[in-house]
Amino acid sequence: MMGSRCTALALTVLLAGPVTAQDSFMLPDLDEEQENPDCPNAPARPEWVTNPSNEGLTRSELATELYQQQGYRNVVEAGECTCELRFPSWDRVTEAMETEFAGISRFEFLEVIPDIRKATKTYRNEGRPICRDAGLW
Repeated sequence: MMGSRCTALALTVLLAGPVTAQDSFMLPDLDEEQENPDCPNAPARPEWVTNPSNEGLTRSELATELYQQQGYRNVVEAGECTCELRFPSWDRVTEAMETEFAGISRFEFLEVIPDIRKATKTYRNEGRPICRDAGLW
């Protein structure tokens, strides 16, 4: 009888430790993490890009790719890297999504995304050294 009481007590002590540790454990607040830490004043992604509906996932992906391409192209064309060039307003992308890409199907999006990604990669490869030199990569 004494042995089972000791075993029960030992199990209680062993199990109590992790519970106490878990009670004091806090997950990091991911909302506090800045999207662009080198450029804290960079415009935030629009709500429709950040939290797209299921139907809007492809549109969000395309918009993000267009935005990145715009920023890298700005850097390459200017030959310098600033926060304003690398992280411009989302207005041009939003306008393009409402005009050039309005009404196209998900499958049409999937057809154009690879070409846009290829162009983005080219601009990124050219712009990366410029931004590294400026301390913004």
